[in-house]
Amino acid sequence: MFIKSLSHSSSFRQATIIAFICLLISSASIFICDYILDNIMKSHVKNMIFENIENQKLNNKFNSSNDLSIQLKNENYKESRKDHFTFIFDAYGKVLLGNKQNVSDSQIQYLQKHNINSPDIVSLKDNNVELLGLLVPLTDGGMYFNAYNVKPMNQQTQIISLMTGVGLLAIQLMILVISLRFSRHNLYRVNHIIYTLEQYASGKHNVRVNSNDNKDEFDQLSQEINIVLERTQRLMGEVRDITSHVAHELRTPLTRLQHKLINLSERVGGKELNELEQAIKETEQIQILFRSIMRLSEVETGQVSHQKDNINAYDILHEVYEYYQPLAENYGINIKLEAQKKHVFCADKILIFQAIANLLDNAIKYAPESETITLKIDSSLGNTFIKVSDQGKGIPEESLHFVTQRFKRLSSKKDVFGHGLGLTLIRAIVSLHNGELVLTNTHPGLCACIKIRSNKTTS
Repeated sequence: MFIKSLSHSSSFRQATIIAFICLLISSASIFICDYILDNIMKSHVKNMIFENIENQKLNNKFNSSNDLSIQLKNENYKESRKDHFTFIFDAYGKVLLGNKQNVSDSQIQYLQKHNINSPDIVSLKDNNVELLGLLVPLTDGGMYFNAYNVKPMNQQTQIISLMTGVGLLAIQLMILVISLRFSRHNLYRVNHIIYTLEQYASGKHNVRVNSNDNKDEFDQLSQEINIVLERTQRLMGEVRDITSHVAHELRTPLTRLQHKLINLSERVGGKELNELEQAIKETEQIQILFRSIMRLSEVETGQVSHQKDNINAYDILHEVYEYYQPLAENYGINIKLEAQKKHVFCADKILIFQAIANLLDNAIKYAPESETITLKIDSSLGNTFIKVSDQGKGIPEESLHFVTQRFKRLSSKKDVFGHGLGLTLIRAIVSLHNGELVLTNTHPGLCACIKIRSNKTTS
């Protein structure tokens, strides 16, 4: 996974392209260097050949192959280097001077084909030697061939070109290694920014992007992101404060209004009494809304009093069951409990009770066609999972991501009372426990799962 992410990194891609270009340059340099050195070597060999002919003082003695060979033999001619060869052939290709083992019949035939021309540089190659020399046609049809074995020279020059290529290849590998380090560092910083934004989006509004004070583009981006996050958090806090403040300020006048309506209803009758009773119900609903908003604000800001303690899983489910059993019977719903009596998890009992109660209340109200609603608590890998499952229609998939937002209702039916704050409050309670609320359609029905850590408190 890391390698895949690294391969998608723009900096690593750029470094790879540069390294690939260096690889092409190193490959081309090997051939270019080999070509240049080969030409230099051949030019040097030609100069040595002409120098040998000059030293031998043979410039005016190319009339007879026999006379030339006799002269060189009488002068006790001896090769000064192991890679230097001098041959004299007669008109029939017979070797008059030189070691016959150093040239083959096919090479002699090749020389005879070029003997009709003027003096020329000729190259003879086989598995053992590569002769590069000057072929001089003689007047009687013979040949004078002064050559050097350039194969050892080629091998030496190839080492130079090979070392050049190896050097460039080493540079390429260094580029990859260095770029890998920088790419990993950049990828880590990008992933950190993404992770911070994901944490912020999940409700952890105190997270910030770390800055290394390197004054590079990532630091500038981190600073701008932190400014946006801080401004967003401040605005959200102001909205919550205003909402809570308005709810708190209106709570007392509404209570007084409700009491006055109640007192007034005791003095009238008939149609006026019905209207007053309806007004009293409306004020009660407004007060319930204000209490829900204030409760939600307390939980989201952590101002609510909460004390984590060891809770028996079966006991808390049974308490919720007893509280909602009458309402479930009115809808003809059976509540089923699934929990191990010995299972204990750590949480604030009042808040967790409220969260489970809200989930069960939603299941009864929004899935009245359910025959059974299951309350279940189990554990796995150090986590406790509290599940409320119904057999209703569930939630549309496109709505799952926003139903936990404020004032987002699952139903628009007027006979289902609510303000769209239930799931928001549950999510806030779960976040206060560093947990997670997961909603999943089970077809049919909906499973609402609260996931929290199972750590027990020590006495």
